[in-house]
Amino acid sequence: MSSALIIAREEDVAEALELARVLYSRVEVVKLPNKYRVSTSTYLTPKWLKLVKDKLREGRFDRAYIYDVLSPRHVSYLIKELKILVEDRVMLILSVLAEHAGSKEAKIQIEMARLRHQIPLLRDWINRAKLGELPGFLGPGGYAVDAYYTHVRKRVSKLRKELEKLRKIKDYERGKREERGLVHVAIVGYTNAGKTTLFNALTGENRATGPELLTTTSTKAKMVPLGELKVVFIDTVGFIKDIPPEIVEAFYATLKEISTSSAVVLVMDVSDKEDIFRVKLKESLKILVSIGYVGRPLIVALNKLDLADVHSVTKLKSLVEPELSRELWPYRIVEISALKGINLDGLKCALLDVLKDSEAIIRTKSRTTAL
Repeated sequence: MSSALIIAREEDVAEALELARVLYSRVEVVKLPNKYRVSTSTYLTPKWLKLVKDKLREGRFDRAYIYDVLSPRHVSYLIKELKILVEDRVMLILSVLAEHAGSKEAKIQIEMARLRHQIPLLRDWINRAKLGELPGFLGPGGYAVDAYYTHVRKRVSKLRKELEKLRKIKDYERGKREERGLVHVAIVGYTNAGKTTLFNALTGENRATGPELLTTTSTKAKMVPLGELKVVFIDTVGFIKDIPPEIVEAFYATLKEISTSSAVVLVMDVSDKEDIFRVKLKESLKILVSIGYVGRPLIVALNKLDLADVHSVTKLKSLVEPELSRELWPYRIVEISALKGINLDGLKCALLDVLKDSEAIIRTKSRTTAL
C-alpha cells in the first residue's frame, strides 16, 4: 500500500490532500500554522523537524511532500535529516498531471517541467558531492550526479524542440480556424470546478471527468454552432493557486489558447465554502490578468447549482461583481449546473450577447470578408 506524508500549512491542507490521494492509497498530514515562518536554511525549524521525524517513525511512508516551493538547500537538508525522499508542491502537482496525461503534448510538457525543476537541485547535489556532503542513499557519488545533470540538460533541450513543433502546429490550426470565421471561447477555472463537464455539455463530447484534481492535462477544441456564429469551445487545464513558474512555462500552449480567445467562460464551483470560493475567484482572475486576458468578454458560470442552496449561491454571486468591475471586463454572471444541464441556454445567450458586442467578433468578420 503506497503512502505519503504531507507537510502543509492549514489553509493548504485540503488541496494538498486532494492531490496526494490521486497518487497514494494512504496519506497523512502534519499541519503547519498558516503564519509559519520558514527557516531560510532548513525550511523546518527544530521543533517541526522533530514532529515530522516522530510522524515518520509511526508508519512506513514512500515519500514526504512539503506543500510549498523548496530551495535546493531545503531539499538536500530535509532528505539528509528525514532519511526519506522529500519533494515539494511543484513535484506533487506535476506527478498528478503525469498520472492523467494522455496526449503526447501533455507528456512532453510535464516531463520538461519536472526536469527543469530538478536542475537547480542537481546543481546543489553536485556541489555537495564535491564537498563530501551528499547523502549516501541518493546515489553512488558526484560523478553519477554530474553525468545525470548533463543528461537532464540534453533531454530538456530535446523536449523543448519537440514542444515547439507541436506549438507551431497548434498556432497554425488556430490561425486557419480564425480565417474561416470561427470564434474561440476558452472554458477556464480552478481545477475540479466542472470545466470538462461543461465542455461536454456544450459540445456533445465525452471527455473524461472525475472528482480528482487536474484530470485535464491538455486542451481539447470542438466547433459547434451558436446562433449565427460558429464557436470553437476549448477545454483547458485547471488553475492552481500560485502556479509555479515551471508549470506556467510548460503549459504555455494552454495559456496562449486562453489569452488569444475571443471570450472566456470562467467556471466557479458554488458548492465551495465562501472563503475557498473567494480565494479561487481572486486567483483565477489574477491568472487571467497575468496572461493578458483583460478588457475582453468574460462569462462567470456559477456551476453546480444542484449542490448548493439558493441563499449560498446569492451570497457567492455578490462576491463576484466587485472583483470583475476592477478590470473593466465586459461580463455576465450566469448560474448553471453543467452536470444536470440547468440553464445552459441562459449561458449560451449570455455568451452570444458579449460576443456580438465585442471587438473580437468585428475583427474576425473583417478577416473573413477580406478573404
